[in-house]
Amino acid sequence: MSITYKYFQGENDLALQYDFWRKITSTLPFAWKPTMSPLMFKEQNEFDPRSRCFAYDGDDLVGYMSFTGRGDFVSLGYPWVLSGYEGIQDELFERVYGFAVSDEYGGKILAQRFREQWENQILYFEKMGFEITNESELIGRYLTNVGSKEDIEFSWEISNEFIFEDWRSIMEENDEVNEAQIKMMEEYYSSVDFDFSIAFFNEEQMIGVMGITLRDDTKYSEVLSFGILQEFKTHKGKMINVLMNEARSMGAITITFHSSDIPEKDIQKELGLSELTKDIMMVKEV
Repeated sequence: MSITYKYFQGENDLALQYDFWRKITSTLPFAWKPTMSPLMFKEQNEFDPRSRCFAYDGDDLVGYMSFTGRGDFVSLGYPWVLSGYEGIQDELFERVYGFAVSDEYGGKILAQRFREQWENQILYFEKMGFEITNESELIGRYLTNVGSKEDIEFSWEISNEFIFEDWRSIMEENDEVNEAQIKMMEEYYSSVDFDFSIAFFNEEQMIGVMGITLRDDTKYSEVLSFGILQEFKTHKGKMINVLMNEARSMGAITITFHSSDIPEKDIQKELGLSELTKDIMMVKEV
């Protein structure tokens, strides 16, 4: 095996990275849709070609690793490789991690998230000195049979984009977020490649909004933005049921929500929602 390592050279490398990630994660449980973070990072002052390393066996891409960052915070990617090429993972890691924590780049806090079923990825990061710092429950269901949309006291509209200000207005009216949280969520949502959003109305008043992603290949859908006006939370179960029907009509097979968005056990039971996985956050400080 003669492996050649190359750092980022141009736009085609980003396309290769996205295609490779979709391929390598397509069999992993609850793998999310790729974000726009790599595209956004490329336009930042902090970007350096050494933040992306590609491994080739001849002309074939067999592995890559990358990171994005801002200031001394680094979102460190996993060394993804094709089956049979696990032996090159440490080389990829050392090249990318080594640059991230170098004096030249200056990374101090490194983090990455996985799903709890991704045992190999979690064990690898533990071997490299990362610790699990947080676990967030994701609840959901398989959309083989969703209840009908009956006795609905509100209307809704579907959009192919997510409007952050709509979500912000609802969360601020509920007094559920402070300015620091708003800023953090605005940056996060700007990196999400939303497939559609759904806004709920009581006559002309917007009473709820949710933003959803959907992977084309695996048909896994994830509700990443969730807001309902406090006085209309009596409709919460029906809103979620409408959302699941819309996701199913768009081809979704599986859907998950953050359990913190739907803590009510009676709604979970009514809608057939149960824990499917956890987000596992891993961090290393240097």
